[in-house]
Amino acid sequence: MRNRPTGEELLATARRTLLDDLLPLLPADKSYEALMIANAMAIASRELTRCNDDDALADQHIAQFYRVAGVDKDTDISEYALARLIRNRAIDAQHASRLFELLLALTRDKLALSNPKYLPPEAAHGKQVSDRSR
Repeated sequence: MRNRPTGEELLATARRTLLDDLLPLLPADKSYEALMIANAMAIASRELTRCNDDDALADQHIAQFYRVAGVDKDTDISEYALARLIRNRAIDAQHASRLFELLLALTRDKLALSNPKYLPPEAAHGKQVSDRSR
């Protein structure tokens, strides 16, 4: 689960500000460049939308972990709920290594999106959570 505002929301707000508020104030010879920037922002926003699929995939792997760890089937399947379980020490210690692998995979996937330079190249371009959490 990503923090709000999401990248798509930030880009949409910035793009709307550029087009509605700044473009009318720019000299005519700068309009083309501003429109190119707005178009690039729209493209980037569409690409970020695909990240929602990654969130759904992460939730699937959290659900898989819940099943293996014997977490109550009525527990919310989200990173927030998983964090709550961890804080409340509600996950049996015998599942600690599997939990560690899941958390590491989720963190790497988030870093690959938000700060890929922080990760070594093989981790930034490596397998997604789906391959590491099993």
